[in-house]
Amino acid sequence: MLPLLQARIANLWAILADLITEVTVVRVDYHAFRLKVVLTDGSTLRINEQYNLGKLEQYAYYWLDADEQLRIGWDNAPHHRRLPNFPHHKHVSSQDNLQPAAETTPAEILASISEQLS
Repeated sequence: MLPLLQARIANLWAILADLITEVTVVRVDYHAFRLKVVLTDGSTLRINEQYNLGKLEQYAYYWLDADEQLRIGWDNAPHHRRLPNFPHHKHVSSQDNLQPAAETTPAEILASISEQLS
């Protein structure tokens, strides 16, 4: 798990370098990790990734504003089958506002955040 975690942190810095103030490893176990990323505008990105045999199987990237309110949360939990691009989806401003997600990889999600903050 450590090489995958190190790669993800390096990827964070590569895409969001000027926007990050702190990256904290919240939890690491055999097949998953959680990170908290503090951004320069006071918002935070909560990352949860789960792997199977080195392949990313489940992810949740939740971007919260400085008041801990949801801006956008991307994940691939398989519970919204009616949405195009299942299982990839996002929650915009609230858990109830579901939308299909064009961003389906961690790099695309990070790029979207970077665009919105630039």
